[in-house]
Amino acid sequence: MTEIITTYDVANTNVAIPMDRDEFYREQVKISKRGEKPSRAAGIIAVFLFNSHGEIFIQKRAYTKGHNPGLFDKSIGGHIQEGNTSDYTTMVETIQELQTPSMVLKNRDDFLKTFNLLKDYIKTVSIIQYIKTEPNLLSRVIDEKKVNIANVSSLYFGVYDGRIRPVDREAKGILWYSFDELIMEMNKMPEAFTQDLHFYIKKYEREMRDFISIIMS
Repeated sequence: MTEIITTYDVANTNVAIPMDRDEFYREQVKISKRGEKPSRAAGIIAVFLFNSHGEIFIQKRAYTKGHNPGLFDKSIGGHIQEGNTSDYTTMVETIQELQTPSMVLKNRDDFLKTFNLLKDYIKTVSIIQYIKTEPNLLSRVIDEKKVNIANVSSLYFGVYDGRIRPVDREAKGILWYSFDELIMEMNKMPEAFTQDLHFYIKKYEREMRDFISIIMS
């Protein structure tokens, strides 16, 4: 089935351009093989889930995935389909990848109010805060080769204490790490983790530790 995703011209990421997902990657892989910079960027979400003990959830990508198969990755990721917002995509992906319902809040104040109101119910629903949207350039393993792909990424942090049931075609398995344990593992075996995960952990370590301190207080 054709999937139409939101893409952007890298020279103007303010205007969304719908494009077939497979066509987008075929085009960008060819450009990367020629040694050229990406011409388009894909709209994606990147979600990091934590539990109330301050542990971070990491998924192992299924070996059947076309991108980054078998690597350890962020909690949830996905493409933004044409006509959908990043918030809506986040709610859909939590169901599709982890069979976990979610509430997405747009700012820290709304997150804190909702978390304090529903902290006794985070075994049944994940509470997620939007952090920011930014362009980035990250490599992916596609057909056993690293390819540079441009993205317009919407970042989210969330808290959830309930059962996670990964969908076989989406995630091979799940692990909970303390933040320090995760960094130690990533330093020991960097190639076992996606570049996405390396990028976000390095760039947003302070913000993630701050978020952990809030949900553990």
